[in-house]
Amino acid sequence: MRTLPRWAAALLVPVLATTALLAAFQDPAGHLETVTAAVVNGDEPVTVNGRTVPLGRELAARLVAHTGDNYTWVLTGADDAAAGLNSGRYRVAVTIPANFSRAATSVGNADPATAERARVSVSSSRTAAGIDPVVSRTLTGAAVATLNQTVVETYLDNVYLGFNRMHRQLGDAADGAGKVSDGATRVADGNRQLVVGLRQLAAGSDALADGTDRLSTGASTLADGTGELRDGANRLATGTGQLATGAGRLASGAGQVAAGTGKLADGLGTLRDSTKNLPTQTRKLADGAEQVAEGNRKLAGTVVPIADQIVNGIDRLPDLDKLADRCETPADVCAQLRRAADALAAAGNPVADLRNQVVTFRDGISALADGSQRVADGADQLADRTPALTGAINQAAGGAARLDKAATQVAGGATSVAAGARQAATGAAAVRDGAHRLAGGAGQLVSGAGRLATGADQLTTAVRRAGTAGQRLENGAQSLAGGAADLADGLNDGRNQVPTYTDAERAHLRDVAATPIEATETAVGGLTAGPIVVLVLWLGALVTLILTPAARRDPLTWHGPTWRLAVLNARPLLRYAAAQAVVVSAAAEAFLRLAPLRVIALLAVAVLIGVAFILVIQALLIGFRTAGRLAAILVPVLALTTAVISAVPGALTTTASYLPTYGPILAVRALTAHGGAAGTGLMLTVGWLAIGVLGVLCATAHRRTVPVRYGAAPSHA
Repeated sequence: MRTLPRWAAALLVPVLATTALLAAFQDPAGHLETVTAAVVNGDEPVTVNGRTVPLGRELAARLVAHTGDNYTWVLTGADDAAAGLNSGRYRVAVTIPANFSRAATSVGNADPATAERARVSVSSSRTAAGIDPVVSRTLTGAAVATLNQTVVETYLDNVYLGFNRMHRQLGDAADGAGKVSDGATRVADGNRQLVVGLRQLAAGSDALADGTDRLSTGASTLADGTGELRDGANRLATGTGQLATGAGRLASGAGQVAAGTGKLADGLGTLRDSTKNLPTQTRKLADGAEQVAEGNRKLAGTVVPIADQIVNGIDRLPDLDKLADRCETPADVCAQLRRAADALAAAGNPVADLRNQVVTFRDGISALADGSQRVADGADQLADRTPALTGAINQAAGGAARLDKAATQVAGGATSVAAGARQAATGAAAVRDGAHRLAGGAGQLVSGAGRLATGADQLTTAVRRAGTAGQRLENGAQSLAGGAADLADGLNDGRNQVPTYTDAERAHLRDVAATPIEATETAVGGLTAGPIVVLVLWLGALVTLILTPAARRDPLTWHGPTWRLAVLNARPLLRYAAAQAVVVSAAAEAFLRLAPLRVIALLAVAVLIGVAFILVIQALLIGFRTAGRLAAILVPVLALTTAVISAVPGALTTTASYLPTYGPILAVRALTAHGGAAGTGLMLTVGWLAIGVLGVLCATAHRRTVPVRYGAAPSHA
């Protein structure tokens, strides 16, 4: 094979390998749309708070509608999904079970023990690539996580709304407790005033009890006086009846005198004899009338003051109806006063009737005394005129005409006296009846005054009890006010400790709380570029040593020093290694787009790695021949197992750390993915470079001393 095709092959293989591997692993998610996946939605929607919640449909819609780094999802049935997985038409199938919505919303159940997780089933095709199920689970998990975030955001939004409602309700409760405290304070003030009023009422009721006791005593005295008045009125009625009878007889006699005046002239003698005692009789009549008048005056002097005292005593009695209307005591005391006032009113107001009867009786007695005095004055005048009359009879019979006229006048006066006497008798009868009624009313007054005194005592006792109860009520109201104030303060403190959020704050909090941790993803290309570049450089060195011999000059025929032979054999290989490092770095830069300084550093490190790799492989081939080739092939296989994923058995990881590719991978990753082990990687790379140099020298020296067995021709491995 000529030199140019050899160079082309030695450079083309690393370039193609680098380009293909970086294109595949630089952005694997960018090619996910080429994979077709199935979604089977068997979920049955549920009803929450009167609203249908189809979470399975929503998850399927999120998978199907999501664009970008995602599979091409197809919504289909269970049979089609199974057939597609068997045929390879669907690489992955996600099955949403029938209880998905019910399980996802079970956190809102009344019984927390019934809450359960919603699950989905991810199935992979038997024809799918090995890593496809992992990617499928990742994509499905992302969609489920998004749906979980939605559910959690809804739950948290309700929680934050509950905080707002709790804050508002605690404020309302605190305001209500404050109002209760204010009302209890006002009740305590009112009770304090009530207690003061009850104390005043108790003092007044004591005075009322004393007054009713005095009233009862006065009523008893009045009853005794009215009894005596009744007896005097009876005697007065009897006397005035007799006076009326006598006056009637006087009128009859005067009429007879008037009728007989015509015969006066004839009977003057007889008249003189018959009238010689007339002055004495008329004087007796005048004296009797004066005695009656004097008795009536004494009766009036006795009865009128007593009647005035009765009227004044009645006038000083309190008006129970008004007292009941002004009552501010507890309901039982007011009710007793009202019943007493109603009972007094139902009895027809006997006190007022008694007062009227006493006034009428007093006025009648006064009128009787005045009438008796007028009768006495008339009788006195009659007595004074009788001597003159008898003198006239004795002096002249010629005055018969005047005597007849006088007799007529006397007859008229007698008639008037009779009428006055009858009126006096009628008045005396009225006085007697009034005295009887007054006596009966006085008895009722005594009984009523006794009941009133008893009621006043009961009122005093009830008022004192009410005052004690009012004091207790005041103390209770003050305690209630203090407790309500403490409750209001506690509720206000609780309200201040309960947070409240605006709509914007609630939206922000539910978003952050639903996804409290957010990971920043690192680009896969930078991580995979290190192993790819290193493995391609190893592959390039291996291809170079396949295309060209490891030792161009046979060590057995070389006559110079060993080191010079090693240099001559390694020099063309080093040129291949440097050229491969340049093309691999260029191909990597086309995908990685590194900074200029990092490109230069990558090129330098790649040259160092390529030189180290080709010397190590050369040493293996010169020293171990076929076994060395197998070892050179096994190295990238072991390196690949630990470079793609870290989750491998510990023995493989330990073995990989001793491979020539371990240090170079660290060095290249430090440049492509900003790794932190650049120094370690460079030291290990330089160490393997030294091992390669020593290995080539030792292998070359060893080949020069090994005899050719079985007559075999010198090898140009």
